[in-house]
Amino acid sequence: MSDALEKLDAKYKVCDKERQSAFDTMKQESVQVSKQEGKLKVEQEWRMSLQNSMEKDREKISQLQQENSQLKAVSMKYVTLQEEHFQLQTQFRDLERTLEEVGAQLSMSKLQIEDLKESASQARSDAQWVDDKQASKCHACAREFTLARRKHHCRNCGEIFCNACSDNTMPMPSSAKPERVCDTCHLMLMNRYSVVS
Repeated sequence: MSDALEKLDAKYKVCDKERQSAFDTMKQESVQVSKQEGKLKVEQEWRMSLQNSMEKDREKISQLQQENSQLKAVSMKYVTLQEEHFQLQTQFRDLERTLEEVGAQLSMSKLQIEDLKESASQARSDAQWVDDKQASKCHACAREFTLARRKHHCRNCGEIFCNACSDNTMPMPSSAKPERVCDTCHLMLMNRYSVVS
């Protein structure tokens, strides 16, 4: 009976050692599992953080691409505006030159008109207004005056002409309306006015 107890006791001790060994092994594995779970959790958090960072980077890249497109559009618009500005500057300079030329021509024309007015006034003041009684024939064609061929004074030179030789009208400085002038004065005044224009 004692042998059987000793055997049981020995067997119990062996089983207890195996149990203790198994418990220690389980405890170590539990620690390893906890460590792996911790690492897994850290890795998951790191992966989540990386995904968030990548999402933000994608949004930033998209925003930068939009800004780049806008800057390109603004740059193209600026180049277009520069070209338009250059063209307007060229047109402005051309118009300025044209205006200066027109102004110079206008000043010259005004001076010529004043000279012509003075010449015409001088010619009128120098011209002798011929008395009707002193003229019996046309100063140009020398035809005798009759009841049918009447006398007409040239308002420029003052001589007396027939209707055929004085059938012209020209603007005169002393009158707002065109006045009768002889063929010779008409040709002279036309030449003067053509020089002015």
